[in-house]
Amino acid sequence: MNDVFFSMRPAYPWSVEPLGLPALALVAVALVVITVWSYTGHPSASRRRILVVVALRMLALAVALLTALRPSVGVQETPKNPSVLLVGIDTSESMTTKDEVNNQARIDAVRRVMEKSQPILDELAAELNVTVHVYKFSTPDFSEGTSKFAPADPTDGKRSDYGTYLHKTFDRWQTERFLRGHLIVGDGADNGEAYSAVAEAARWGQKGPVTTFTVGSENSTTTSQDVAVTSIDCDPSPVPVKTDLTVTASVNAFGFPGARVAARLFIDGKPVATEEFTLDKEKDNKLRFAAKAPETKGEVKVKVVVGQLRDDQIVPLRGELNGDNNQSETYLTVTKDGLRVLVIDRLRWEETRLRDALRSEKRFDVAEVIRQTDGAVTAAEEEFLDLDSQAYDVIVIGNVAPNQLTFTRGGKTIDVLDKVREAALKKGMGVIFLGGEHSFRGMPADLLPVTVPADPGAAIVEVLDGPGGRPIEHFQTVPTDEGLAKMMRLSKDQKQSLTLWEELNTTTRARPTAKLTGHNKMVRKPGATVYAWTTPAREAVQAGTAMPDAASPLLVGWQVGDGARGRVLAFGGYDSYLWEKLGQPKTRQGSEIHSRFWKQVVLWLAHQEDEEGEAYVRPATRQLKVGGEQSLRVGVRLPGGGDDPSAEFTLKVVPLPEGKVEPDAADVERARPEPVIRDKDGAKVLYRPRAKGEFFAVLTSPKKGPDGKPVAGPDGKQVLHRATAKFFAVPDVSDEMLRVNADHDFLSRLSVPNGGKALRLEDLPAFLRELKEQKDVGTKPKPKFYPDWRRSHSAGFLPAWLVLFVALLGAEWALRRLWGMV
Repeated sequence: MNDVFFSMRPAYPWSVEPLGLPALALVAVALVVITVWSYTGHPSASRRRILVVVALRMLALAVALLTALRPSVGVQETPKNPSVLLVGIDTSESMTTKDEVNNQARIDAVRRVMEKSQPILDELAAELNVTVHVYKFSTPDFSEGTSKFAPADPTDGKRSDYGTYLHKTFDRWQTERFLRGHLIVGDGADNGEAYSAVAEAARWGQKGPVTTFTVGSENSTTTSQDVAVTSIDCDPSPVPVKTDLTVTASVNAFGFPGARVAARLFIDGKPVATEEFTLDKEKDNKLRFAAKAPETKGEVKVKVVVGQLRDDQIVPLRGELNGDNNQSETYLTVTKDGLRVLVIDRLRWEETRLRDALRSEKRFDVAEVIRQTDGAVTAAEEEFLDLDSQAYDVIVIGNVAPNQLTFTRGGKTIDVLDKVREAALKKGMGVIFLGGEHSFRGMPADLLPVTVPADPGAAIVEVLDGPGGRPIEHFQTVPTDEGLAKMMRLSKDQKQSLTLWEELNTTTRARPTAKLTGHNKMVRKPGATVYAWTTPAREAVQAGTAMPDAASPLLVGWQVGDGARGRVLAFGGYDSYLWEKLGQPKTRQGSEIHSRFWKQVVLWLAHQEDEEGEAYVRPATRQLKVGGEQSLRVGVRLPGGGDDPSAEFTLKVVPLPEGKVEPDAADVERARPEPVIRDKDGAKVLYRPRAKGEFFAVLTSPKKGPDGKPVAGPDGKQVLHRATAKFFAVPDVSDEMLRVNADHDFLSRLSVPNGGKALRLEDLPAFLRELKEQKDVGTKPKPKFYPDWRRSHSAGFLPAWLVLFVALLGAEWALRRLWGMV
């Protein structure tokens, strides 16, 4: 509604209260009297001429007076700020249920109400400048740009995905300043999986309330019964080897609320758990299994089957509509990132600093057992020394004697060294023996890559200033080429690595020595490799120098056991913590050398030294619906951490034939490369599977040398990084018609908690009429004046007004001149 009022703003001095307007009236009367008097009595003036001239003069006077008073008619108009009204209409298959008035389908009732509401929508557009967007939604492929509702559109969506609709429309309209409303029309039979509809509605509530309109009966019945495993989640994912794992299966049980079922978990094709569960709800029951990750890294298949247990087999429940969806599969990546280390030693600085260095690496799970004497093993120590249950990747055995590594359990003596030997030879566990006065003697001979003197007094090489005095001789640590290539590389740059070892082995007056004070005597066994040797020479020996015959080995190793998988090292030093003195107190250079060395030693023992520089493919999900979008992150790790931003990729995705671990090379060769997209998070490939089954992604990337150029192999061909990944595409089996009851409570949860209303379909026209009567929120309305005397708003009125004033005076003067009355 518009408000009309009269406005007058006299110019100064006529605006001075209370004398301004009366003074202006007196002046106007005086001018009228003078004008009439000046023309009467003139010899050329007749009555008609006087009337004409006086009329023109009076009109000019009226123009001048109006200019002084500046009267206007003000109109306070209701503003018409451009605004948006959103309407979302459910077009899923359940909307074809005939439970509305006169047995009409729900969607037909919606079409009739929308047709009845169209005039009001047109009025909103014409009178209040409202842009109305009417969307249709059902399946997860909703697109704000293309999913426009038309009455003739089919209603055949296999899902009612309210969450995706709310999520994508919020992304599009969250910046809209004037949102008049957001209406959702549907039966509320939500079965979307990608987004929580309630959570997305809460996001909308911060922008503006959602109003819902329920169509359909809440008492429609269906005789369909079905149990379906809709998804499998593994936590954590990826998972480190041999660590705890939780597998959660989401299960729908339409028509089977309260049913007791058996569920079996398979990992890598092997049954690992069978449990009974009660399906409390018709939708989204969570069945959780506790399991252990496999002992080897790679991709393993995880499957869950749900049903009834019969003859040790899981079969569908009686009366099920479809038994094929009682199981689901996914892939789980098992990594070596989680690495378990056990340190067994005495309390000494070497153990303390080594332990701290390892614990600074987040990937390492470090446990320690301190055996200061040969006394009884505590309960906590016994737990750590139970190698059968702990499944360590690496064991560090320090300055302890064999009799300190036995304990009794249940009347049976447990020899820890026997367990260590078995784990190294049979399971490929890594072991390192450290130097010390009690070290090496009595340790398993087939594990040790060295032999040591039998005489304890001859075991240690050190030169002291008298008995118990300070060391007067120090020993260099000189890596061999094999050591630099394995665990003694201190920098990705070879020259820098050599320089760091030279600085560590150099003593000057300005810098205190950071070398070892002694070492254990060792002799390399045939077949073992010397990775470092030691010398008391004063001048630094260049790293990479081969060990002379007369020199003493310091770090020796070999690979033993089944498949030569067990890696064993013997380190003769017992005070490598002295390396940390290099650079102190100004820098931490020595501490970084000490920490890097011990981390690389443990990684080599655990067969993880080659993970730096590897390529990877990481699917966003291991299971998706056919036609869904899979995002595969790709990259090549740099030795120093992070991804190589200049890496080049070729990624191909091919269907995996049933029963095969990898597709044929010819199939991979024929497949077309997928385009690689780069964003702020790195590189990725988007892929949409068009059929159900397993898919195999193969990534290749040229390996580059330190100069940044591709590396060629002995045959002249380019050396490639290679990585693979697998995932499942499963059909989107419709459960849309298994539960067709309208769900008004669900729609209420979308609207009421966020300030909206939960109404019925028939309330839509009345709600739109109320919406039309609501005033706009935003810019405050401003009055509009007719005429507008402000110079910046006159829009040509003031110039025209001046022309009128001049025209009246000019006409009056011209007539007086013509008639000789001047």
